[in-house]
Amino acid sequence: MTTGGCRGQTAAAMKSRKLSFLEFWRSKKERGALLRRANQLKLHPSQMGRLLADSEVRAAIQNGKMASLLPPVGTEVFRRFTPASLGEIQERHEAEEKERKRRKKNKEVAEDDLPKPVGDLEERKPLPFVFGDPPPELLYTPLEELDPYYQSQKTFIVLSKGNVLHRFSAERPCYLLSPFSPLRTVAIKILIHSFFSLFIMMTLLTNCVFMTMSDPPAWSGIVEYVFIAVYTFETIVKVASRGFCVGKFTFLRDPWNWLDVMVVTTAYLIMFVNLGKLSVLWMVPRTLKLLAVIPVSGLKTTVRALVQSVKRLAGVTVLAALCLSVIALTALHLFMGSLKHRCVMIPLHSNQTSYEDVTYGYYDNKTGSSDFDFNEYINNQNSTYFLPGQVDALLCGNGSDAEVCPEGHLCVKGGRNPNYGFTSYDSFGWSLLSVFRLMTQDFRENLVQMTLQAAGKRCLIFFVLVFPVCLCLLSLVLAVVAMASGEQEEADVAEAKQKEKEFSQILKVLKRREEEEQAASRAALSEEQEGESRQSQERRSTAVEESEEDQRTCPLCWFVFADLLLKWNCCGYWRWLKQRLYTFITNPFFDLGIVVCLVLNTVFMAAEHYPMTEGFYWQLTVAHLVFTVIFLAEMILKLVALGLYGYFQVGWNVFDSIVVAVSLQELFLFSYLLNTLLLMRVLRLARWWPSLRMLLKFIWTSVKALRNLILVLLIMVFIFTIVGIQLFRKDYRDNVCHIALPRWHMNDFFHAFLIIVRILFGEWIETTWDCMEASGQTMCLIFFIMVLVIGKLLILTLFLTLLLSSVISDSLVAPDEKENNNLQIAIGLIKKAVAWNKTCILGCIRTLQGKKDHVNPDHRVDSMEENRKVYMDLNLVTSDQPVSEVKAHIESQRVPTAEIEFNRPENEEEQKKQQCDDVQKHPEVQQDEDDEARKGSTPEDCCSDKCYRCCPFLDVDTSQGSARIWSNFRRACFSIVQQKYFEILIIFIILLSSGALMFEDIHLQHRRVLKTVVETADQVFTFLFLLEMFLKWIAFGLKKYFTNAWCWLDFLILDVSLVSLTADILGFSQVGAIQSLRTLRALGPLRALSRFRGLRLAVEAVVRTVCSTWNMLLVFMVVWLIFSIMGVDLFAGRFYHCVNETSEESFSPSVVDNKTDCFSLINDNYTEARWKNAKFNFDSVPSGFLSLLVLATSTLWTDIMNAAVDAREVDIQPEYEANLQMYLFYICFIITTFFTFNLFIRVVIDNLQRHKSGRKPVFMTEEQQKTVKKLFLEKPQHPVPRPQNRCQSLLFDLVTRPCFEVFMVVLICLNVVTLMVETDEQSLEKEVILFFIHFTFIIIFFIEFLLKIIALRQHYFKDSFNIIDFIVITVSIVDIFLTELMEKFFVTSTLFPLLRVARVARILHLIPCARGTRTLLVAFLMSLPALFNIGLLLFIIMFTFSIFGMFNFAYVKKEEGIENMFNFETFGNSIVCMFMVTTSSGWAGLLRPLMNFPPDCDPNMENPGSTVTGDCVNPLVAVGFFASYILLTILLVVHMYIAVILETFSSGDAETLCEDDLQMFYKTWRRFDPDALQCIQYSELSDFCDSLQDPLRIPKPNTIRLIHMDLPLLPGDKIHCVDVLLALATQVSGDPGEMDSLKTRMEEQLKANTPKVSYEPISSTLQRKQEEVAASVIQRAYRKRLLQHGDAKETALESVGVSGGVSGSSHPGGALE
Repeated sequence: MTTGGCRGQTAAAMKSRKLSFLEFWRSKKERGALLRRANQLKLHPSQMGRLLADSEVRAAIQNGKMASLLPPVGTEVFRRFTPASLGEIQERHEAEEKERKRRKKNKEVAEDDLPKPVGDLEERKPLPFVFGDPPPELLYTPLEELDPYYQSQKTFIVLSKGNVLHRFSAERPCYLLSPFSPLRTVAIKILIHSFFSLFIMMTLLTNCVFMTMSDPPAWSGIVEYVFIAVYTFETIVKVASRGFCVGKFTFLRDPWNWLDVMVVTTAYLIMFVNLGKLSVLWMVPRTLKLLAVIPVSGLKTTVRALVQSVKRLAGVTVLAALCLSVIALTALHLFMGSLKHRCVMIPLHSNQTSYEDVTYGYYDNKTGSSDFDFNEYINNQNSTYFLPGQVDALLCGNGSDAEVCPEGHLCVKGGRNPNYGFTSYDSFGWSLLSVFRLMTQDFRENLVQMTLQAAGKRCLIFFVLVFPVCLCLLSLVLAVVAMASGEQEEADVAEAKQKEKEFSQILKVLKRREEEEQAASRAALSEEQEGESRQSQERRSTAVEESEEDQRTCPLCWFVFADLLLKWNCCGYWRWLKQRLYTFITNPFFDLGIVVCLVLNTVFMAAEHYPMTEGFYWQLTVAHLVFTVIFLAEMILKLVALGLYGYFQVGWNVFDSIVVAVSLQELFLFSYLLNTLLLMRVLRLARWWPSLRMLLKFIWTSVKALRNLILVLLIMVFIFTIVGIQLFRKDYRDNVCHIALPRWHMNDFFHAFLIIVRILFGEWIETTWDCMEASGQTMCLIFFIMVLVIGKLLILTLFLTLLLSSVISDSLVAPDEKENNNLQIAIGLIKKAVAWNKTCILGCIRTLQGKKDHVNPDHRVDSMEENRKVYMDLNLVTSDQPVSEVKAHIESQRVPTAEIEFNRPENEEEQKKQQCDDVQKHPEVQQDEDDEARKGSTPEDCCSDKCYRCCPFLDVDTSQGSARIWSNFRRACFSIVQQKYFEILIIFIILLSSGALMFEDIHLQHRRVLKTVVETADQVFTFLFLLEMFLKWIAFGLKKYFTNAWCWLDFLILDVSLVSLTADILGFSQVGAIQSLRTLRALGPLRALSRFRGLRLAVEAVVRTVCSTWNMLLVFMVVWLIFSIMGVDLFAGRFYHCVNETSEESFSPSVVDNKTDCFSLINDNYTEARWKNAKFNFDSVPSGFLSLLVLATSTLWTDIMNAAVDAREVDIQPEYEANLQMYLFYICFIITTFFTFNLFIRVVIDNLQRHKSGRKPVFMTEEQQKTVKKLFLEKPQHPVPRPQNRCQSLLFDLVTRPCFEVFMVVLICLNVVTLMVETDEQSLEKEVILFFIHFTFIIIFFIEFLLKIIALRQHYFKDSFNIIDFIVITVSIVDIFLTELMEKFFVTSTLFPLLRVARVARILHLIPCARGTRTLLVAFLMSLPALFNIGLLLFIIMFTFSIFGMFNFAYVKKEEGIENMFNFETFGNSIVCMFMVTTSSGWAGLLRPLMNFPPDCDPNMENPGSTVTGDCVNPLVAVGFFASYILLTILLVVHMYIAVILETFSSGDAETLCEDDLQMFYKTWRRFDPDALQCIQYSELSDFCDSLQDPLRIPKPNTIRLIHMDLPLLPGDKIHCVDVLLALATQVSGDPGEMDSLKTRMEEQLKANTPKVSYEPISSTLQRKQEEVAASVIQRAYRKRLLQHGDAKETALESVGVSGGVSGSSHPGGALE
């Protein structure tokens, strides 16, 4: 049987395959250019007149979509709407209804062929270009419909200013006003007039201003009545003009008008009913109305796109809810009640040492009572232990790896949970809130620390598993929103393509028509008509000049003014001076001098610091004055050379003049604002730096292109702000006594706005705790989570739209594509001069030495090549060959040269990339990639060619003598190092040596035996690595070894080990330099990177990213430099404060006002006082960079911002919120970071798509991709056969029914619900009830297991869900009967109920609507190899940094983030710290103790048992350590997100059919093929396809689609089962490989169930349709021919009857014959 039709359909599907993410990304510039061109399409008035009046033009473009909308030639385009028009509409409507009923009855029209509204003629859109401009008198007048779809419906249109189309219903509004009523006409004119919209908008803005007032004036109530009256009037006008709800385009049919209903309804409701806090709801619709009235094009479209993206998130929302619920349930059973354990002080009169002893000792043995209430004692805050500066008590645990209480305290469970009692795992709700906090990455390091303190470090495994799950969920959200944005843009691009195609077609026809008319006129012109033609040409030229004048942006008088006053051409001397100055300022070295001055000016601005000496400050002032004079002179020179007109024609000159003006003002009026504006000088570098210019252009273009999204975001922020004020302001004020008013509150508009902005930045949990404590839990949780979800969705959409927008991408031009500017020309000239001088000097030296002049061989080769090409060209020209052959040969000779010359910059980039990309494999690993080359390869030369030239004795003949022995020895070594077992051995040694480093902690000195073992192992490993290096030297040679980056890494690490061993032997191990060098042994684990291909791919991707983004990273550093200098100007020396070191609280400004008062306290023997600076400050530019890094990546950014807001002046004590406007500095920095990070992601993706070939994976090997596809995409090939036994068959039918599966899933969900209702400290009755419920479920699931095992037999274990069920049942039974035994010898029983949660995954197997969720889950599974490779690289980096941190920071002073559990003393503690730092949130708390200087730390303190002294470390090392790790982890996490997005996009290319879809197809087929013939009639195909379920279903009407599927037809007009399924599957997938495997599976299943029926197709559905059409055409032509022939005979008969009637009467039948 053949399936040619299906193959054709597969090819068609492959052509229409969706673009992958990188393909979509690669085409963004072309799409952007297309969209920009489509928005500029417009016809000239003359072309428009020809289009409307010329019938031949209209006939030529009648197939166009837009041109077909125009009325016939000779009729008016715009016709007034009259009663006659209404009658014609009624007639057309009746005729169309009859036609629709006839077609529906005959099933002739497919769904895609039904008439649809024209998208360009939608309401509130401007008219397309083909309609031109309507006459002014027809504006604001009812007109007949232009859209053919509505011409048969009772509608009419009205055009407003700007040719904006408005559509109205012709029905009577509220059955009162006709379409021609004067009152309705007036209402329509009012409604669509721009002043009415402006009036409503101004009313809404005024209302919003009153909403922001914390204490509105007394007369605000009267203003509210005015607002209500305006909104009521607006609603009445809309209802009167549009109608209320009957018919299309009425008031309620527009969802935007629902806001009007809500505004008016809530306004009148609140006037008469007191709704309490719900009265805030009246503000929301009023503010949302701004989206409907703001005159910004595309705003409503943006809102609709946002709603559509929310719908697309349904699948990932289900998956996220399921995953979070499972994780929360797991945390509930693992950590329930653990966060209530705290350290309680043992009472002084008690000598007990345990909790039981203490509680027992306070009770009388006889009476059982005591006056001492132990529960009250442990709940008392005074009896618990607090760390300094902490609000909550120290958490502890009774496990061996949990936090240990200090001496004199016991770990007791009591009191409330941390953070006002809102952080816990005591119930499912609180556990879910904690897990949601983990997923949103807000203050999660605090949650991890508290959990590990209470439950032990072993629980870190839980968070290690949760972290990638949360990361993948966020990645899937990113991918889904990106797919929605991409699909929206693809739709826009398709529409733009159609517009451009039709526009070009119209222009082509008009041009051809104009040429035809001109040719005809030229042929018909006579001598007398020449004068007229000249006059017409003059008129045409005059019209062109007038059109050019119309296109001028300014009136003519301004050009006259510019010519007279702005263009300076006074006299000859002045023009001579201008010419000389113009030559001077256009010289490349002039620009070079300006750039040097700008760089020096930036260096001087960055040199400012605190404290500065008076001399240094004076030098900076003089330098600032000098640079101001230089830039002023530059402006004056340019003004003289170019004139005012020419100078201000250049945008950069305008910017320069503004900077100079600010500089001059700053000289006379010193101001921090003007001083900050001087930083704009740094931005002048963008004139010569393309990358910086691209960043500025990117920000500006993004703001313009995304103004709608930004406006929606700002409106939502405003809504949440005013709602938060109205909901919680009163509660914050009333509960000041109960809870101190936090810094982040909602008492006024500004602070509420700051809270909303902070939530958008990702921090919500701390403000939520404050709100819940002040105002209650329910309302605060609903409000803050809603703000978080909606705000994050808007931010995410803004980020991805900014990333994927083609319009923005098209506006960005890569720096490489720009022409060389003057700076580059000057640098090139300097390089040439240096090279020439170098050549001359070397030539002179060689001449003095008596040697010949050295000629550059490369230059000689180039010259010879040039001469050779010229000579060949001359020879070819003088030959006897034909000219065409000569030209062809010349071109063939020149093309390669041209290509080389053209690609030279790219080749240079490739060389640079290869230098950066020297992340090569080991020589033996390189051989793995080419097995054939490895088999026949031999060792290369040991040394390089230069070595052999310098030392000729090294170049010996290896075919004889001792050299031959050396060659054989090298071959033996070569074969050894090429063995895979050698590589495995090296990997094993690397693992052992890395494991040995883990034991070198602070306790190693106290463990003599372990220390001896570690030192011996270090020596052995060093010897083995030395042996490996010698083997590779011999096998590969020194040349190949030392030209490999990985070999250099091995060599350097081995050198460190050798130097360390040598120093130990010689007794110099305590030397500081040697100790510092020993810490580099932590790089040892990095040697494992080159041993795995997946790791190499990840490393190569990261290194390529770093190498390709260095220029952009430098631009980002300049941007941060600007903010750092700005921070130094604003905050240098202002973060100092007088603090009480005991309580760690600052003194009030009323007590200590300045530095002098603080030192007065110290002099008065108040030893606790100290004038102290913040660790993160802006006292210098480097300190500012560190503070900015903390602001961008750490949760401690609020501490820096609070210090800035409280700062007053230098040496002045800070005051609470004394400088509120400084919040704006940080908001501006975060927004700028948002844009720069987005541009960085663009560069990363550009790098990936540039290095990706075809559709190969980026972050995984092809073997990994094949493996994961084999595991997750292939389905079982054989269905479970029905048993022959009657009882088994009945059970088989029972367990395979969908209702049985639904019933079991419901039971599983109920079982999970019973697990969720468990809480901490629940009653005994509740525990008993839950036990019996769990026991009942176990019995039910055991019965299910028995039924399935009997019915399915051995096939039961072929289903993964059945295996999970079996494991769960087994463990549950063990949990019931062997609980005590399992807890004693194995694990705790709390883990057993968690296995039941795994059965929830059966929901995805059952619910058809979860297909999207399953697709996302498959996409996540497909990205697992990529995540594994990047995650393994991240783990190796984390491991390496943990070892390095343990070597350098083990003895640091414990304070703030460094505690008993979180420190660098041991490897376990160190890797826990690095894991928390990996989340890029809490690293600043660990860095603070490492930045201590004396007296905060003691450099001479002795550490018992160690030779290391002091608890201080080098702050520069600590900062470099954390900064490098943060940047690396951010880079790797970004690649993780991209990996998941790539796989999610790829999963959308072809949806894979699962086994459920095939079974559904078989069941439906059986109904149409009861005899199992594998064929059905072609006439039944339409009903069959309509009976299927998604995704295979093709709903009716489906005739046209089925014909185009081109199915093979068998004898008897039958369709085969395999052909139908393959064709339907092609509609879903389109992958040829999948189609082949699907065909094989189907044939095997059909062969197993029914005998093979083989038929040869005789036709196909498409061919049959073509035959039918051809037959109908032939029949129609034949009938027409018969009719024409019959008419001819009748005419002949009549003529015969007239002329020869007598003769004809004798032969009555002759005429008929």
